[in-house]
Amino acid sequence: MNEKEIDALLRKFKMGRDELDNVRKSYPKINLYDKPIIGTEEVRQYVYCKRIPFFRHVLKAPMKQTYKMEYGTKKHEKLEKLSNKSKDNSQKYYNVYLTDPDIGLVGLIDYFEYDGNEAYPVEFKSGNIPPEGITNPHKYQVAAQALLIEKAFKFLVKKVRVYYVKHEKSIDYQIGIEDKLEMIKVVKKIQDMLISEKMPESTSHLGKCRDCECKIYCIGA
Repeated sequence: MNEKEIDALLRKFKMGRDELDNVRKSYPKINLYDKPIIGTEEVRQYVYCKRIPFFRHVLKAPMKQTYKMEYGTKKHEKLEKLSNKSKDNSQKYYNVYLTDPDIGLVGLIDYFEYDGNEAYPVEFKSGNIPPEGITNPHKYQVAAQALLIEKAFKFLVKKVRVYYVKHEKSIDYQIGIEDKLEMIKVVKKIQDMLISEKMPESTSHLGKCRDCECKIYCIGA
């Protein structure tokens, strides 16, 4: 697929600011298909704690914005400015909305690059570089993004590039077929949970609860 073909295909997926904000507020449960359509962000939330997507999308509980959610909003505003500092010649694409109804997956890809040989999602992180590498919730999320890019543009996505803003350094992490297959299993589990409306067990790592937007609904449930 050449550059003109990619640009033509992307025009179908690119979204304006108002439309983009509406999508962020309303997805993932879109009743256009025969099964729930799961967002890449909900994949990350489910792996972090299964109850987060349950409270958000089964009980539809109002969520108070935490500092983590507020940072996520500001991140989108700074994304293009930061990525424009890159000195390489790769093509850069922003705010691409992709859906795979066969799997039941939808995602808003904030930013991905194509260097002429391969494509890869790019993530920006405000924290320190983790010594153990990319963590499971984040890895499942980028595996979902990778699969959506593969399905739409018909080329293999084998890595994610994470730019650590504080360190001004980017690191490439590999995404294998096994990661994508495990992610598909997670999507199926979330779909089953939404259909059954059965509340899952809470996380055993109570430290995660401290800044969780679902804490007021979860305690004692």
